[in-house]
Amino acid sequence: MTDELLALVGPELCDDVARCAAAAGYRIVHASPTDCRREWLRATAVAIDGDALTVLAEATPPRRSGIVMVTAGEPPPDTWRSAMTLGAEYVVSLPAEESGLVGFLTDLRVPQVGSSTAVALVGGHGGAGATTLAAAVALVAADRSRVLLLDVDDLGAGIDLTLGIEDRSGLRWQDLTVAGGTMRAQSLHDALPKVHDRLSVLAPRRDDAQPITADAVIATLDAGRADGDIVVVDLPRATGPVTEAVLDSVDLVVVVTTATVPGVAASRSVATRMLPSAVPAGLAVRGPAPSGLRAAHIADAVGLPLVVSYRPDPGLPGRTDAGPLQVSARSPLGRAARAVHHAADPTERSAA
Repeated sequence: MTDELLALVGPELCDDVARCAAAAGYRIVHASPTDCRREWLRATAVAIDGDALTVLAEATPPRRSGIVMVTAGEPPPDTWRSAMTLGAEYVVSLPAEESGLVGFLTDLRVPQVGSSTAVALVGGHGGAGATTLAAAVALVAADRSRVLLLDVDDLGAGIDLTLGIEDRSGLRWQDLTVAGGTMRAQSLHDALPKVHDRLSVLAPRRDDAQPITADAVIATLDAGRADGDIVVVDLPRATGPVTEAVLDSVDLVVVVTTATVPGVAASRSVATRMLPSAVPAGLAVRGPAPSGLRAAHIADAVGLPLVVSYRPDPGLPGRTDAGPLQVSARSPLGRAARAVHHAADPTERSAA
């Protein structure tokens, strides 16, 4: 896959930046500094000029590496300070220092260790099993990495209930205050209920009408990603600021459906109405298929690529009613959870 350079520059620098991007093997992506969150999170590198820097300094985007400031001359001291505050690693004057920019971009193409991944799961219809699969993905990912599991469905039963930690002390969404739009991941993990040392859960408090805010969701996602966590989100089947914030931040959205005609029809509606074309998405199909529908045909009908299909576990509802969710690596649910994890995380996929 070609690396992308997000160019937040004006017309006077655009051609110079594009020439350097091509020389370093990047595909250039343009966006407005006022609306570039998705590109900001995903691009390998970001080139910004002074005007974009002014906008971004006020917007306080998530911290990231690979930022280079480009100028047509020596920037004034206040621009230098703003660039360093934003996290710029390099300042280059174009076209005089094109070779320096090409070298900086080339060095960034070396694979980074410990990069974060975020995946969201949403039910294509009621009872599809998205919450159970989200909890299973978190449990599987926590075998190797620190995981932040977010339940942003404030009308659901609560993923903490699925995991058997609903009575454990710790913050819920309604307790979370976001000062300045940012937070530290370690402080967050210390304050949240845990399944074990590597899996922390942030869920709504039941019977509390205070809604989850998009600002809190963005700050939490950014904190986890900045610290290299795997972030798993249980997403409601509803549009709105919270859903949009999640869709702007995750690497993959997986719609979960049963292999039934009504399930397929509902899941197609969810995929069409909820997921913008720019959001990477896939489908998980849970059996059985009473009418013999094949998973590949279901994926075609829904309009999403198939991530995984898996058999039902008839005993699972009884076990989860009696105690916390347990996921065996060889169970249908365990295999499905690992497939979703691999699909969302390129490093896991290459290691599998």
